[in-house]
Amino acid sequence: MRESTIDTKRTLRGLLVALSAVAALAVAACGEDDKSAAGAKPAGTPTAGLEDQAIAKLVPEEIKRRGELIIATNAPYAPLEYFDEDNKTLIGFDIDIGYAVGKVLGLKTTFKNTSFDSIIPGLKAGRYDIGIAGFSAERERLAVVDFVSYYLTGGGFLVKKGSGIEVNDFKEKMCGLRVAVQKGVSQVERIKKADEYCRSRGKEPVEKLEIPDQNVVVLTLTSDRADVVVADKPQVEYASKQSDGKLCVTGAYRTAHSITGIAVPKRLSEFDPALQKAVNKLIESGEYQRIAKKWGVGVKGAVGEVAKDYAKIAEPWGVGPDGSVKESKVFTDAKQIDPSEDIFPQPIKEGCA
Repeated sequence: MRESTIDTKRTLRGLLVALSAVAALAVAACGEDDKSAAGAKPAGTPTAGLEDQAIAKLVPEEIKRRGELIIATNAPYAPLEYFDEDNKTLIGFDIDIGYAVGKVLGLKTTFKNTSFDSIIPGLKAGRYDIGIAGFSAERERLAVVDFVSYYLTGGGFLVKKGSGIEVNDFKEKMCGLRVAVQKGVSQVERIKKADEYCRSRGKEPVEKLEIPDQNVVVLTLTSDRADVVVADKPQVEYASKQSDGKLCVTGAYRTAHSITGIAVPKRLSEFDPALQKAVNKLIESGEYQRIAKKWGVGVKGAVGEVAKDYAKIAEPWGVGPDGSVKESKVFTDAKQIDPSEDIFPQPIKEGCA
């Protein structure tokens, strides 16, 4: 859910193999900034027959004439988008989805890797057609972009296994902790409010460690410079799986804007129907489910069952009771998103702390 204030971000990747090696990869990844990812290609072969001429007719003329769909993304942010072992080929859930959407629309697809907080300005300036980078459909962002939904996400708290730290919200349980977070994401504001909450009650303050690269965010935890990492749920779960049992997700939560969408600049709002139909075509054909299962994103169990109180928020988004998206929706107005800043925490995971 790279949830955040208006222009922001998140990530993780195959880390914890060797700290120095991972740090080097993180630096190298930044070197791809705002360039076509060399060797970028779909990690899987889309189902034959995805092309749909009727949907392709809805593509805006400027893109149709060009014959190329330019997508902005922000790697590394595994399992959504990150670099393969060659450190140049983009892979991940978002990458496969982007190529599959391009296939439906009959377009060549090119990914541009750039900093998260430059994606929306780049869309407005016409450098990219759309953005696929785990964007949550937030009210502030809807002032400048539309969103075409494609999966439900949430946030999570990553800790060292056996640390004794149990946290699944931004209140008492966070007081006195050193919290590492990626620069620019909405969790930054939540941590600030948590610090204010703790101080106002005479409790230990929250130390916020704001870091540009998510790989380094996790390294801060593994090197004992942080007590907990806050990030989107797919990212903390991925980091946990890659840690050989050293890290675990102690708690998770959802918000009133945990629906993730393809970002479309307002100047290209006419593109919304084509993208929505393309995503729905992927769902109807089974291609979406194939991609989701491959990366463990957007499928039953990936985000947990939707609680009854949260179902009231998520059902209008086309989300089923198992947490998976049954139908893509288009978001163009802030009124479509609940203004509440409340979070819906899931239970503390037993055996983690």
